[in-house]
Amino acid sequence: MIIQQASSSRLQNAVTIFKGHFEQYPSPGASAKVTLTFQVSDENSVLDMKSDESYRLLVQSHAGNVNIVITAMTFQGGRHGLETLSQLIQCEGDTCYMPSSVMITDKPKYAWRGVLLDTSRNYFSLATITTIIDGLSAAKLNTLHWHITDTHSFPFYSKRRPKMTAWGAYSPEEIYTEEDIKYVVQYADVRGVRVVPELDAPAHSGNGYQWGEEEGLGKLAVCVNRDPWEKYCVEPPCGQMNLANPNLYDVVEDIYLDMLDSFTGSAFHIGGDEVNFNCWNTTSEITDYMAKKGMPRTEHGFMELWNEYQEKALERFQRANGGKLKDMILWTSHMTEPEFLKYLDPSIYTVQYWESSTNKQLPNLVKQGFQVIMSNYDDLYLDCGFGAWVGEGNNWCSPYKGWQKIYMNDPKKILAEKHGITDPALWSKIVGGETALWTEQAGDQNALTKIFPRTYALAERYWSDPTTGWFAAEPRLVYFNSIMEKQRGVYGNTMKPEWCVQSQGICKLNNL
Repeated sequence: MIIQQASSSRLQNAVTIFKGHFEQYPSPGASAKVTLTFQVSDENSVLDMKSDESYRLLVQSHAGNVNIVITAMTFQGGRHGLETLSQLIQCEGDTCYMPSSVMITDKPKYAWRGVLLDTSRNYFSLATITTIIDGLSAAKLNTLHWHITDTHSFPFYSKRRPKMTAWGAYSPEEIYTEEDIKYVVQYADVRGVRVVPELDAPAHSGNGYQWGEEEGLGKLAVCVNRDPWEKYCVEPPCGQMNLANPNLYDVVEDIYLDMLDSFTGSAFHIGGDEVNFNCWNTTSEITDYMAKKGMPRTEHGFMELWNEYQEKALERFQRANGGKLKDMILWTSHMTEPEFLKYLDPSIYTVQYWESSTNKQLPNLVKQGFQVIMSNYDDLYLDCGFGAWVGEGNNWCSPYKGWQKIYMNDPKKILAEKHGITDPALWSKIVGGETALWTEQAGDQNALTKIFPRTYALAERYWSDPTTGWFAAEPRLVYFNSIMEKQRGVYGNTMKPEWCVQSQGICKLNNL
């Protein structure tokens, strides 16, 4: 294959990955000449909310020669075109073949398409993380949301505050160094995937913060590992930042600085969910601080305290990032309820929506001008439908969310049918979606089967925005999942017997 006009190492690396998919097959021989030409306007483009990921793929054949042209405005679009080309090439035995004439013009309907991976509750190897990226890339999903810290552990290694991992990592081996993260970020980038870090705060902050007192900085977090946990957090172990301690903000800024050194993308997730007011209300250092500031020990008083953190943390992030903000993401929470939404600026924050699709926060957010990423738990949480890990019965968000339910997660229909919003201008506030794998019961051994193929269903929903339902998509998804296992080594959950894979269109309910 002759490659033309791939001038950057980034695009050349993408071509190398493409070729690697077929290296086990014999070359077509000297009689067949294949020329691949790129016409990419910006090979160094940074993926953000406004990126043009469109591409055109043209294949023409004449007298045994094949000419392929991929045209795109950005590297990401060019890489998507290359991915489509790779999937047009089918191989059986020692033979590969592809259509002789192709014209495809394609682009995604939504800018943000991906999966959340939680590596705090359980640690994941780099091999698992990069295999997940392989699956995302093949399905043209563009975001790995890395929930890298939580109350359970703090595996992110901060070179400015190394005691965070000394106190917070499960073991010295279960950490992510700057070198590790840069490797993952670069691995993802050449595959068209951005890696978005999340430093969850001010709740979900416990183990890792306990070293402050011995260093003369006071308590950085409160309620850490407090029991009975039900009174102070949503699941064990508990922990929230000590907003009465001014030293906390220097530590947070240093962690921001270290994360910004490692994660170079255009977006940053600052967490913000599941703050427990009783934790603060039963901590004398917090209540004394509130009394001094004239904040009442009421819902409104605790929201005022939380907002003080929100403003200071944003200021520290901006300073750490050279005076600029990124695409700042936060979770739906008490602060995104209508009464308290005044604390947030829609020109700064994009809200990741994890509540039920029927919750009234969703229509209010779009009406108030916020961009929204859909992760509503009743459709898109991948940890649901398993046995409870605390107590008995099934876990809190059961039942299991099958790929069909994920495929039918149509934001426009949710807004129209559940909330009466039919204005396309408000529909456009939904900028994408993520499945979410919270890992209380997931690790290296089963993460791939929980993420795939269900996240492939999200890929088609948020790329194509199809008007047909899951029934029409099933043969495509079954085949794609099989190919990902056999040719790419991404072993998701098996969907059907192999006989059904080889006999498409027969293994179905005929009354649908």
